[in-house]
Amino acid sequence: MNINESSVKNLGDYLRYLSTMGIQRANSGHPGLPLGCADIGISLYGNIMKATAFKPDWINRDRFILSAGHGSMLVYSLNYIFGYDFKVSDLANFRQLKSKTAGHPEYEHELGIETTTGPLGQGFANAVGIAIEAKMMAARFNTPDFELFNYNTYVLMGDGCTMEGMTNEAASIAGSLGLDNLIAIYDDNNVTIDESSNETFTENVKGRYEALGWEVLESPVGTDIKDINNKLKTLVASKSGKPKLLIVKTKIGEGLDKLKGSHSAHGAPVGTKEIAFLVENSKLKSIAGSTDQVDAQDLIEKQLVTGDFFNVSNFSNDLGSVLETRKSYYKEWEVLFNQYKTIYADKYLELMEYKSTGLSDELRDLLINFSSKADATRNTSAEVLQIVAQKTNKIIGGCADLVASTKATVKGAKFITKNDFSGRNIAFGIREAAMGAIGNGLALSRDFIPFTSTFFTFIDYMKPAVRLASLMKLNHLFVFTHDSIYVGEDGPTHEPIEHLGATRLIPGLYTYRPANDMEMGFAYLEFMETEGPAVILGTRQVLNSNLFNLNANREDMYKSFKKGGYVMFDSNDKADVTLVGSGSEISTLYEAKLLLEAKGKKVRLVSVPCLEKFEEQSSEYINNVLGDAPVYFMETASHRGNKVFYDKKIFVRDITTFGLSGNYKDVATHFGFVADAAAKEILEFIGE
Repeated sequence: MNINESSVKNLGDYLRYLSTMGIQRANSGHPGLPLGCADIGISLYGNIMKATAFKPDWINRDRFILSAGHGSMLVYSLNYIFGYDFKVSDLANFRQLKSKTAGHPEYEHELGIETTTGPLGQGFANAVGIAIEAKMMAARFNTPDFELFNYNTYVLMGDGCTMEGMTNEAASIAGSLGLDNLIAIYDDNNVTIDESSNETFTENVKGRYEALGWEVLESPVGTDIKDINNKLKTLVASKSGKPKLLIVKTKIGEGLDKLKGSHSAHGAPVGTKEIAFLVENSKLKSIAGSTDQVDAQDLIEKQLVTGDFFNVSNFSNDLGSVLETRKSYYKEWEVLFNQYKTIYADKYLELMEYKSTGLSDELRDLLINFSSKADATRNTSAEVLQIVAQKTNKIIGGCADLVASTKATVKGAKFITKNDFSGRNIAFGIREAAMGAIGNGLALSRDFIPFTSTFFTFIDYMKPAVRLASLMKLNHLFVFTHDSIYVGEDGPTHEPIEHLGATRLIPGLYTYRPANDMEMGFAYLEFMETEGPAVILGTRQVLNSNLFNLNANREDMYKSFKKGGYVMFDSNDKADVTLVGSGSEISTLYEAKLLLEAKGKKVRLVSVPCLEKFEEQSSEYINNVLGDAPVYFMETASHRGNKVFYDKKIFVRDITTFGLSGNYKDVATHFGFVADAAAKEILEFIGE
């Protein structure tokens, strides 16, 4: 059953009321988008989407992404109206501490929120990733008689999302892949925070998306419910083999009086007088029982104090039937799925492997005991990635046109294409910003474990996506290589001296700088065993061969590795100095250790592959690892601003200037990151 135009209008006005009231009560928020897009949202949920609050994590549900996340009251109000786990009191507690209704939508399937949005364009690119995942799952599990995966992804974006460059990157990928299961809706209201977008955004959006390979329709009046509904249905049914865009010409602040069409309705409460106007000019008037606008305003002010907003049951006679229809979509699919389990038992078991978490004992054993020849750790990383990919089909991903350099690919697997999504590799092209956010979209369902890869310096393009992966605890692996000044000839533009500190500062993200084969295997293992994202860094240059194939009890070493730092080589007696570093600097420090020992010094060498984890350990553990001797810490990364707090017995050899262009050995020598310079500096530090 569909919601008729009258009910869409009534529920749309109710959604406008809920949104403006929640924002007014919080004295904070963005009412413009919920007001302008209320009818679109009701039509989409009521007449188009196949999803249900009865089974919010249904694997074949249609997805709705609010890319313009500042309009969060739209999705909260929609999800309340359509039966998800929201109460009126949750809407009344908008933006309050620990409320379900945060300032921007936060990832929670049970609440009908598919991803965390806010930074403009991220949600759009997530939607591209979700649409790719749907195609990939269909290629793996659909059969001629069972269309198990056929869901659509809907994404609502505004002028801000449409202006952001990463949206264009993601739209380009979507067009190249022919993602006809992706339907974007553009809330075209010509208003941004600083007033009209007419002076800053004059391009032909329809022409641009058509040039990117999209099918585009336009709806010239945002309140023409019939036209919007029909055009959405047309796009859903289209067999053009293209992603689809509906441009809707809306009015920001729809339903208001003086603020309708004004930028003042974008990002601030509209006031009780305007909400009273909305009440008096909609079905809300009969529910409120108000006699005039002054009477309505008095009622609203009382509701704002109590938080006792009107209940949805007063606004639509046919909503219950629509909720049952939405539920029936799942029930019909469930019957299909139960038949599939019997007829295609092998495929069903394979699907359950995709839905499972954790890793096999066999894979764990391979990673614990991984060993390889001395090499650049970008190559070592590639070896480990192949082991993981061979043992779990969940691993998929790709690079920003750098497979030859970062080595991050699933060897022997195909690249997905417009006509074949059965592969495991994705060619993102030179689109780092979109790549990161699309990878997040691929990770949201937990069916796949995506990796994305580029040079470490280009994390600058990906930082918002890395941050959001951490916020959502997504199993997204970021494989970055060329991690320091040893990039050499490419020069300071490609030598990421400050990026290591940046990733270490992101909550929920762990950055691993493996020093050898053992640590690389451990880094992948810990990522696979832990919920959330990780950064694994690889070097361009070959590391010291004495650090590879170490003769050690791997289980014990892994326990120590998981603490972020451990003693790699100890002195037989009390140490004169403790050398500490990560990644490639362990090679340098190992060579310095030999030079110091030749001079009769007793040296302990500590590896800190994950400084953040090391910091989380007890002071007792940290002190036991570092010992009582003076500490010499070396990293080809900037510790600028931190050293003021370091103890006097700690010497930090870092780099606080940009690098140089030249042979990497010459660059390292210039900056003092070589064994003889380090040994000399260490002797001076300990007073020799």
